[in-house]
This record gives sequence, C-alpha cells and structure tokens, in this order.
Amino acid sequence: MGLFSRKKRAVEQSKKEKNFDIVCLYCFKNFPQDKVMFRALEPLDEDGYRAQNDKLLDAYREKFHMDSLGELPVVLDPAEFNEVSKSYHRGILSSLKDAYDNVTTKRVCPFCHNDLPRSAGFAPSTIISFVGASQVGKSVFLTSLIHTLKTVTPRNFQIFCTPINNEMSRKFKYAYEDPLIENGQLLDPTQKEKQQEPFIFTFSFADGSKPEINIAFFDVAGEGIIDNEYMDIYAAHIRNSSGVLFLVDPLQFKSVGRKIMLKNGLDYDNTFSEEPVDVLSSLVEDYIYKQSNGVSNIPTAVVLTKTDLLEALRHDGEYIRPNGNMFSHFIHKGFFDLSEFENINGEVDEFIEQIDPNFRNAMKRRFSQLGFFAVSALGAHPDVIRQRVSSFAPLRVDEPFLWLLYKLGYIEGRKP
Repeated sequence: MGLFSRKKRAVEQSKKEKNFDIVCLYCFKNFPQDKVMFRALEPLDEDGYRAQNDKLLDAYREKFHMDSLGELPVVLDPAEFNEVSKSYHRGILSSLKDAYDNVTTKRVCPFCHNDLPRSAGFAPSTIISFVGASQVGKSVFLTSLIHTLKTVTPRNFQIFCTPINNEMSRKFKYAYEDPLIENGQLLDPTQKEKQQEPFIFTFSFADGSKPEINIAFFDVAGEGIIDNEYMDIYAAHIRNSSGVLFLVDPLQFKSVGRKIMLKNGLDYDNTFSEEPVDVLSSLVEDYIYKQSNGVSNIPTAVVLTKTDLLEALRHDGEYIRPNGNMFSHFIHKGFFDLSEFENINGEVDEFIEQIDPNFRNAMKRRFSQLGFFAVSALGAHPDVIRQRVSSFAPLRVDEPFLWLLYKLGYIEGRKP
C-alpha cells in the first residue's frame, strides 16, 4: 500500500473515531465523555453494594410527575476506581469492573442518573426544541411529526426512527398516538404546571454510513415561553439545541386572524395572549443575547401551522397565491430537495412579511440559519367544540425536520 493510501486511511479512521462531549437528553447538562458514571449490574449481598433509592433520579422523575423507580443498584463513580478496572472503546470509557469483579456497561448521566444512549460520546447529542405560544398546536404537530417519521419517512430515506426505550414507547403511544390518530381525540395543550418529559428517539441509517443519532424532542408549554422563571428551570435544553422548530399559528397574527376564522365559518375568539414576536422577545432575552453578537447560528425552522385554515384566503389574491405550494403535499425522497425548499421558503416568507413584517424582520436579524415552512398536522381543521379530529392526513409535516437534518449534515440536500 502506498504512502498516500495509508495517509488517506488514517484520515478516514480519525474522522470515524471523533469523540464528542455529551449533552444528557434528559436533564440537558453538558459534560465531557470521561465524566460518565455507571450503574452496578445487580445489588449484591449485605457485604457488597446494597440496592437503594436513587435520589438524583427520583428528583428528576418527580419534576415530571413520574413515580420513583424504587430501590435500584447503586451508581459507581469511575474516579474511585483504578485504570485496571476501566475499559475503553474508541477512546471512550465504556465499561467498569467493580470491586467484586462484575463488569457493567450501563453508563448514566452524572447529574440526573438517567441511562445514557449507546451512542453518547461517539456521536453528537442532538436536541430539537419546539417553541411557540400556547394554542399553536405543538403537541398535535409533535405527534403527527413523530408518527410520520416512524411510518412514512423510512420509505423515502432509509432512516429508521424508534423510541429510545420501552417506557418512552408506551408513553408516546398511549398519551399521544392512540388518542389522536386511533381515537380521533384532540390533544390537550401542554400545561405550564405539568412539565413534559422530553421524547427521545433513535435514528439509525440502513446503510450504516453514519452512526445512529438520538434526538430529544422537547415541547415547552406555550404560556411558559414568556415566563423567565419557567424558562430558567424547564427550558435549559434550548441552550444546547442543535435545531429549533419555531411554530406560529396564522390565527396569532391579528391582521388576518379574524378574517381567517370568519371565512372558515368559525366564531372569532382570539385566545392567543402572546403574538409570535412576544415569543421571539423571550428567546432573545434569555438565550440569543448570550450568543455572539446577539445572533443564533442554530438552524431554526419557522413553521406556519394549520395551513388548512388558509385555504379560505387562497382565492382572494391578497395574501397567498392561488397556486401556492403550501396547499400541495410534497415528498422528499433520498435527498432534501433544495428547489422545493426555495419555493416553500419564499412563499411563506412573503406571506409572513405581509401580515407581520416586524416579526419576520426580527427573525431574519436574530437567526443566521433560517427556513420558512408551512404544514397541516392533521390535514383538516378539527372540531374544537367537541374536541374531535375528523381526519388524519398530514401535509408536509416532516419537511421542516428534514431541513434540520440536512443543515446538520445527516442527509444530503441538492437540486434535482
């Protein structure tokens, strides 16, 4: 083998073996990969490690109104063990032999003692934040998006989405998927006083070209987004987000909200206490000002929700083109179609500029990587009086997420 070939292989190997700091996808604390802790395999007899309640884990679960897991095997700090007891994989501490010669590979977060995913340290920790005022439909959109990523997207990208564990799978199915999709029951908005644990899913690539990634989806209660104390406690994940989905409801915009409702034969009741610019101001105050020059470089998708309601404005010619892309479904297959992105991005950008130029210009000023999208999570407006969903036919719902994957380098983006 020639010198050039050996150098090329060495470079490729070094890229494959790049390691990363870990962001816990539960408590969102950031720490070096050599600071992980381990949970012992099993409680031993009274001379060994006795099972006990894990105070840090119990405190985390109590925060999200979940029951304690009771007595568990103890957590071991590798700093208390010599190097002979430690094993490494690709330079990352991956297992620990305890004082009784039992080897454990169960790594846990040093701050909350939740289990760490297998890829922690080997691949970037990826957090996608859902931001928006109350009533914009974040919970419905999240449910529709994850359901689409599990059932439809794999056929187009060979990316497989699975819950990180059985508990997460059951919770998502019984609290979100079944009520909305199977039973046609409209979901209640996320309540400020009832904190929502992040939903964590593993994305694996069928061709093995990239390491699997774990993505935490976190839904912040709408009324909490403008509460500084709430944000300090429950929205620490935004500081460590890899991407943001900024949801806006067309009814939030006072310039067209009443018109949209009346044209759809609905009683106008402006239940939005926060306009999009209020939510943005909260983000600027708490997070963006703390970044360089007050500008965030986190890829941020502005997602216009409930586009089924905008059908009523379609033929007025005042705000929307009759042949607008936001009303036609589009499927990205094998790569993120940049031509289609240019179309939908320009169309939604133009619409928001007409109805709220202050919000649109502020977003452009504060985010260096910005994309505009339009979705309908259900495909039709639900019966809000009876809290029933008449149909489930999502429109372009995974497009903003696929754009984030493209911006983060997980999928290819190009023009056909």
